[in-house]
Amino acid sequence: MGANVSLRNFVLSLPGDALYLREQATAAKAVAVRLGVGLQVVSAQMDPVLQSQQLLDVVHSRGASRTDAILLEPVSASGLPRVAEAAVAAGIGWAVSNALVEYLGTLRKNAKAPVFLVSQNHVEIGRIQGRQLGAMLPKGGTVLYLRGPSMSSVASLRYEGLASGKPANVEIKSVKVQGSTEEDAARAVTSWLALSPAKPEGIEMIVSQNADFIFGARKAFEKSAAEAERAKWLALPCTGVGILRQAKPLVDQGVLRAAVLTSLTMDTVLEMMTNALGRKLQPQEQTFVDARSYPSLEALAKGRIEQNRRESPMA
Repeated sequence: MGANVSLRNFVLSLPGDALYLREQATAAKAVAVRLGVGLQVVSAQMDPVLQSQQLLDVVHSRGASRTDAILLEPVSASGLPRVAEAAVAAGIGWAVSNALVEYLGTLRKNAKAPVFLVSQNHVEIGRIQGRQLGAMLPKGGTVLYLRGPSMSSVASLRYEGLASGKPANVEIKSVKVQGSTEEDAARAVTSWLALSPAKPEGIEMIVSQNADFIFGARKAFEKSAAEAERAKWLALPCTGVGILRQAKPLVDQGVLRAAVLTSLTMDTVLEMMTNALGRKLQPQEQTFVDARSYPSLEALAKGRIEQNRRESPMA
């Protein structure tokens, strides 16, 4: 018998190497094995130019194994529109994860391969974090917010949601992390500590767009904070965002006071792309996965009330 000509070949392009992105790759590989499709995973190392060049090389490749689809989690908010056009013109499927790009509708009009998006609702994730702050800080205060780079649509949308979802009496002090990893966050917080007059006494809580940044901030506090303030920084309650398997244990163990639990997307992307190619159909343009507060907002508010009662002097 000859080679299996029905084997699909996909390229999965991820922006970096954060915990969540590793889970994305692992989940996609598992689905690929189950469905019997080929999957090549490449990292853009948080460089949009590199990501563009990597994928253009895929589109223009004349190798023996044709790429049937590109599954992209973009570094930049624009989502590589020119590369998307080239891929679709070459008959290659194009699926975007975790970015709300503006060009999908135009591409889908004449596309001969599937073009669609699967994403977390990043604005809603930010809003949930804002509501968590309202439940935990009824008297307001200042929080230190660890966010990703400006070029990241995930970072920008989650900040937008937080700003709209938080109470007016909660002030945000942002530290931008130029990257996606724990080490990137450690560098950013170390620089911020060296330049900022902020003291831990003026901060009520640390809020992060993911769990990696929390661990990076703690490294920075341990190594760079003044000795008299180190323990205070490390004692501040923290909140973050992550998938159930990663973030829920951190809350249960007390590392995080609360988390927004989200879902992976690349397993869904790969399933949808394989099905769409097999049935020669165009999936719905946008699909969003769920997110929720853990603990619930009601439980967070109740816990804060009970803590205040324990801390209040007896009448």
